[in-house]
Parts: sequence; C-alpha cells; structure tokens
Amino acid sequence: MNRSRNKRGIILAAAAVLAAAVFTALFYGEAFSRKLQQVFAPAAAFDTSADFVKVINVGQADCMLVYSNGCSLLIDAGLPASAEDICLELEACGIKSVDAVIITHLHDDHAGGLEEIAKRHKIDNLIIPELFSGEEAALGAEGAKRTIAEDGGRIYTAVQGMNLEIGEFEITVLAYYGDMSDENDRSVIAMAEIDGLKFLFTGDAGDKAEKKLIDEGINVDCDVLKVGHHGSSGSSSDAFLNAASPEYAAISVGENNIYSHPSGEITSALEAAGAEIYRTDTDGDITFFVGNGRISPQTEYKKNAG
Repeated sequence: MNRSRNKRGIILAAAAVLAAAVFTALFYGEAFSRKLQQVFAPAAAFDTSADFVKVINVGQADCMLVYSNGCSLLIDAGLPASAEDICLELEACGIKSVDAVIITHLHDDHAGGLEEIAKRHKIDNLIIPELFSGEEAALGAEGAKRTIAEDGGRIYTAVQGMNLEIGEFEITVLAYYGDMSDENDRSVIAMAEIDGLKFLFTGDAGDKAEKKLIDEGINVDCDVLKVGHHGSSGSSSDAFLNAASPEYAAISVGENNIYSHPSGEITSALEAAGAEIYRTDTDGDITFFVGNGRISPQTEYKKNAG
C-alpha cells in the first residue's frame, strides 16, 4: 500500500467489471474526492498512532470498529440497547464523526443501534443492503438514513466490488447476495486489509452464502475471521474454514445466551483449523492492533489461566 497517499481521503467505488456509467459517476465524483473533515479529537491514554480492529462487546449482537490515521468505520451497529455503549466507545477513542458505516443486514442485532448512533455522531457514508418493509430494523434504518442525509452524509446500497479506504485499511465488499431467500445469507461480506493482513467480516451469512463465495472463486483467506452468526452451527462450514484459514477467530456473543452460541461444533472446527479463539462473552472487547506487519490481540478481560 502506498503510504504517501493522503490517507484522510475516502474513496468509495464499485469494481469496474460491475460498474455502469451512473454507478461510476456516483463513486468517483466530487462526493469522495473531497478531503475528509477532521474526525479525531485527542482522548486521554488513546494511542493515535495505532491501527486496529475492535470487536465491541455488545452482547448477543455485532459491532466492529475499524480505526486508522484518525479515520473510522463501523461494521454493524448492535441492538437498539447497544447504541449507548457504542457511542461511548467512539467518544473514548476521540471519534466525533464516523467516516463510514457498513450494515451487513437488517436484523435488530446488527442494525438496531444505527438510528441512535446517527443522531449522536455524524456519519459521512452509509453502505447498507436494500431495505424491504417487514425487516426487523427497517424502520430504524429509514430513520437513520434521513438523519444522515440531513447531516450531509451519503447513502449507498451495497454492491459487490465496492471499495473504500479507512486510513491505511482498504475495505472491499466481497459479496452481497441480495437475491438469496434467507436474510442471513444476504449479509454484506467485507474484507479489511492493511499491510497484507486481512480481516474478514461475514455478518450472519450461513453455509449457502459461504458455498457461493467459494464456488465463485472469491478469495476469503484471512488472518482474522469475525465468525459468522455468533458461532452458530449454520455458519463456518469446514469448506469455508479451510478456505479462510484464519490465525485468529473472534466471536461476538452474549453471555449465557438462549441460543447456546457459539456451537461447540464450531469452536472445535475453528480449533481444528488452527485458529486462536476470542469471545466477547468471556473476553469482553477484543482489539486486534496492527503494527510492524503483525497482529497483536488485546482483550478487555484477562483469560483464565489454563
């Protein structure tokens, strides 16, 4: 990655092979050529030089923060009740406005906090699946879209091949199977790459979406896998884990949840694939710091010895 580029810029584009002229105009126009507004205000004891991906502990829900060079991305927004914790997390990092938010799908545990977050923190760019009436978080997402637009932000429907930069991170939408019948399988699947290190986010995508990724020859090899669907047995198939071959696996899951997530079958499969497992129910916030070509995990709670 060319570090001499202005990393405070953010470029949102579709892969050329997928882009039509109107789409190209949207993603290469003035909207993304402008210099980003200042989004970082120093916070006590916060390392402004650090690049990291944080899996925020939002219980039985999902929210990840990608941070680099004062630029920030949220992937998912937790439950409505998660919004306060997520906003406090942003404020603790000195983030006043968020450069981009990707919502993987419209279940409450992934998009429920979006509307409140949009009210408290300006969101410059929102990437979201197509909204359908009747989806759990559809009304709140519509409210968030209005707030974002009123604040001068931009809203995009997810398309495979979209690409944006968050500081040193390059974010790519690997897939969005909007025509699949199961909403979980319609999750936006994204990769974040920095210095050759890859973080894969699959939302709640299940076995069918995973198979389609592999059948299409999409490279899902990664260093860190944010495990799909909270470690449900319906995700993280053997074929997918073999293709992804993560060194680290992070599971966002609620303590003593009623779904018995994560599945013992899946944790065993992750261990067999050679992944070191972290879980928000036992580890709290999970932060993967990046530096000198290496990933250094740090958790909110210390692991029990043995």
